[in-house]
Amino acid sequence: MNRTIPHKITNCTICPHTGEACRIGFELARKLCQSITAGGDMISEDFEITGHVEMVGCMRPCTGVFHATKSSCHMFGDVEEGADVAVLLAANAPMAAVTLEAGAAPLN
Repeated sequence: MNRTIPHKITNCTICPHTGEACRIGFELARKLCQSITAGGDMISEDFEITGHVEMVGCMRPCTGVFHATKSSCHMFGDVEEGADVAVLLAANAPMAAVTLEAGAAPLN
């Protein structure tokens, strides 16, 4: 079954280590967006969540940073441990970022 969530990919750069989009980072961002959407009206407009995650399951594990609000979700891969999310969000071209914003992204 193919469903949609109210987000779409608007920026995805290629991982400099694998030469491909970061599927692990994308899946984490997609699931985070699904959870926010599932919360519906229980999630306030000023909701915000940020965190660091060790992304494993790739040929080269790396540290990722995520930041999500009710209308957008950003996933940055291959960042320094303890990276400042505000700096990452301000830099328009992070190394391996998946950005999801209001729209529609397919769920498989």
